[in-house]
Amino acid sequence: MLAQHLTGRAPAPLATRAELDALGTLMVEDEAVLSDAPTYRPEAAAILLIGLALLLSPKQPKEKR
Repeated sequence: MLAQHLTGRAPAPLATRAELDALGTLMVEDEAVLSDAPTYRPEAAAILLIGLALLLSPKQPKEKR
């Protein structure tokens, strides 16, 4: 275990105020702006469900000749 000595003064800051502000700005930005990731679209779920229903629907029976 490391021995720690208390000196009564605050440690030196690791980042400047401008760097902390820039970090805060990056943390609150929308993810799509930074990574161009796809965003949630509720209307896409309906399209997928309709397509799935069409694929799973039974076909009309064919007449025998």
